Amino acid sequence: MAKSSEKRLLSEDQAVELIALFLSSARLLISEPPAYGPLRLLTATERLSAMILDDASPTTKKLLQVCIDRIPHTYTLANEVKEYAAAMDELCDALGQCLVDRAKLQGGS
Repeated sequence: MAKSSEKRLLSEDQAVELIALFLSSARLLISEPPAYGPLRLLTATERLSAMILDDASPTTKKLLQVCIDRIPHTYTLANEVKEYAAAMDELCDALGQCLVDRAKLQGGS
C-alpha cells in the first residue's frame, strides 16, 4: 500500500485498463501459442511505462523510457528465439540498473 507521502502514479481508469489487459491476456493464453505470453507481458510493461512516465522519478524515468523505446522492436523478434531472448535480457539489465540506482538513493549499498 502506498504511503500517504507518495504521489499516485495511476488513475483508476489506467488501473482498470491494465486489469483488463491482464485478465483478457490470461484468458487468451489458454488457447494461444506459448510465445504469446511474453508478448502480452511486454505489452503490459510498455503500457504501464507510458502511463507513469510523466510522474516518475528521474531514476525510474530512465527505465520507463527504455521500455517505451525498445519493447516495440522486441515484438518483431518473437520468431527469432535467440534475438528475442537477448532483447528481453537488455530490458532486464535496464530494470536491474534501475533497482540498483533506486536502492542507492534510498540509502542502500
